[in-house]
Amino acid sequence: MNRAYQYLPLALALLTICHPLSAQKPGAPPHYIGAGGCSSANCHGSTTPAPEKTNRILTTEYAMWAIHDKHADAGKVLENARSSRIAEILGLGSASTAKRCTACHVSGSPDTNPDAGRADGVACEACHGPAERWLGTHTQVNSHAASVPAGMIDTADLVVRAKTCLECHLGTADRVVDHELIAAGHPDLPFELDTFCWAEPSHAREHSPTPGNTLPRTRVWAVGQSVRLSQAMHDLARRAETSWPDFAVLECSQCHHDLHAESWRIQRGYSGRAPGSLQVNPAQTEVMRVLVAQVAPGERMALDASLDKLASTVATHPGDGPAIAQASRAIEQRADALTAQMLQTDFTKPMAASLIRALDAAINRISGQGAYAAEQATMSLDSLAAAVSGNDPKAQQAMGELYTYLEHPSAYNGRDFAALFRKVAQRFE
Repeated sequence: MNRAYQYLPLALALLTICHPLSAQKPGAPPHYIGAGGCSSANCHGSTTPAPEKTNRILTTEYAMWAIHDKHADAGKVLENARSSRIAEILGLGSASTAKRCTACHVSGSPDTNPDAGRADGVACEACHGPAERWLGTHTQVNSHAASVPAGMIDTADLVVRAKTCLECHLGTADRVVDHELIAAGHPDLPFELDTFCWAEPSHAREHSPTPGNTLPRTRVWAVGQSVRLSQAMHDLARRAETSWPDFAVLECSQCHHDLHAESWRIQRGYSGRAPGSLQVNPAQTEVMRVLVAQVAPGERMALDASLDKLASTVATHPGDGPAIAQASRAIEQRADALTAQMLQTDFTKPMAASLIRALDAAINRISGQGAYAAEQATMSLDSLAAAVSGNDPKAQQAMGELYTYLEHPSAYNGRDFAALFRKVAQRFE
């Protein structure tokens, strides 16, 4: 452990004097300390990473968050012209103070100073949990086992990490991006755990391969896929039971697309379903079908059957919220079982390469589901390619072509995207 930790007891004592935690009522939820409580150079505010042999953490986490992490600017986003217009359209007043906006964009800071909270955006404790009860214990040697029961969110646990991210990047009953909000101008919510963890940027040491976990990043990707499916189905069931229909969970371009004769969607047709029938967002399902077929082939037919049942229910009985919720919960349970299997799977380079080939083989089907499914396939290819190539710069440049193509979803063409995807994927097979 870094010798600088010898000064932590004094620092924590001073923090307690300035922030009298002991005055809190018994049974009340724990308080947030605020990002400033993590900023000491002796803790997480160093500008130089500590050697791994002397410290289990980088010690630069605060600086990385404050300078490089978009979470730190999430509150400032609410002050821009787009956010102001969204708030105006919805009659929310100021986006910077509207609970509907701040629930995700401003979190993890003390409620006693809302202005400071908005400046911090999504602060440390939004992801790691309010630190009042574990701030002291987490500085000790091998303290993780004591800190988690005290309220620290165990982001080392991949399932916990994915669910924590998805509270905002998918939503909960209190954090809802619905059709109304998207229509007013809010972006949709794509998410892929490994890609997002690395783009954050990552402020934890990279996990080294261990026996049974040859490619840690590929396991992160796989677990992220199954947890996302589970949480998406949980969210769909909740909406179907309480606020159905909510078009935000459906495939946007099934309605919002070009109707000219040369449209790729018109040329594609509607195989297996009636034209105009509703369709659950396939970004939540299509890559997962590929993953299960490769990693858990014995579960493939059961997963496909449950997904097809949901698709059929939504298409043929779009107003039957209870039936849609029932079909969604069945998939949620199946996805949870698959998550347990992903956690036990040893992902190797040959397996990652076979997953790339499987995505390549399925890309016509996936790309035909629209830009959001294509986006999920792109992030998946990015994650798998990094595992195979070791983040080779030329490989990353090739991936950039796919991301650039997807920057303009209104110009998306499934056939063109599939051709580009195959060109890039074949570099890694």
